[in-house]
Amino acid sequence: MNIGLHHFRLVDTIVKEGTLTKAAETLHLTQSALSHQLKELEEEVSMPIFYRRGKRLELSEEGSVFLNTAQKVLAELNMLQADLRSLKEGQTGSLRISTQCYTAYHWLPGIIKQYKRSAPGMSFNVVSAATHLPLEYLLKGELDIAIVRNTIDNPRIKYEPIFMDKVYCIVSQYHPLASKTMVKPSDFEDQEIFMPYNDPASGNIPVIENLLRAHHVTPKHIHRIHYTDAIVEMVDANLGIATLADWIVKPYLETRDIVAIPLPPEVARRTWYAATCKQTIQVKNFLDCLKKEFSGMAMIPTVSPLASSPLVLGSPIGAAIGEG
Repeated sequence: MNIGLHHFRLVDTIVKEGTLTKAAETLHLTQSALSHQLKELEEEVSMPIFYRRGKRLELSEEGSVFLNTAQKVLAELNMLQADLRSLKEGQTGSLRISTQCYTAYHWLPGIIKQYKRSAPGMSFNVVSAATHLPLEYLLKGELDIAIVRNTIDNPRIKYEPIFMDKVYCIVSQYHPLASKTMVKPSDFEDQEIFMPYNDPASGNIPVIENLLRAHHVTPKHIHRIHYTDAIVEMVDANLGIATLADWIVKPYLETRDIVAIPLPPEVARRTWYAATCKQTIQVKNFLDCLKKEFSGMAMIPTVSPLASSPLVLGSPIGAAIGEG
């Protein structure tokens, strides 16, 4: 049966308007063209849709059945158009997010609240499995936004600088190192060290490991732990020390018996990027909220992620936890 959307709209409009003349005006057709479409439909279904009562049209029994279906189809079409418009405008949809190395997302609720003020229909999912290989998940289409500090040269990935951070030594306030104003590489000798788990396949070596190797320092043991909360709890229990970024550890300083001590100046600030493959309106809006959320933490760098020249930028969060 060759029935098109224009046939559904035709019958629905004739019933609403009452006459062919008014229906033709509403549909922006000539009365002759409208009559032709109606005749075409009745021939296609082999039954009358309307009975002619003078200038007015009256639905046949078959026409009533057709109208009922037409109204359902048109209602679904209107809903589809509204849904697509909402998606296009970034009002609805979902975003899958992950952060490289860290499983702490205390910064995310503020961004979600900010986004939902104008788009309450949006949903957000943290893909914890992508924490250790976020760019691989991004390239496989299993992630929409990856917050990363390491980059790979791939034309499919776009990197946008978001903020800069600095790594600190985190110790219990009862630990012998707690009284220091700066922790030197030699202070890590024979220490129990807790650090975020790093997938060997990523090829990324944590900052502290590079530092210790360069100074030929041998810790007692390095414990690689998947969860940031677990690392903090171990340090809080004075079972060892850790190195964490300022933006990650700051909330814990207020609720745990731990302190953050600066590392040597050779531990440079790190730039974090929002890595994406698809620049949808949802992604763009999220990045705008992300930048706004972190704007008070550090200045946004304007260099290429592959550039090697150092940047010296102020960091309110760094100052808040004792950075000189």
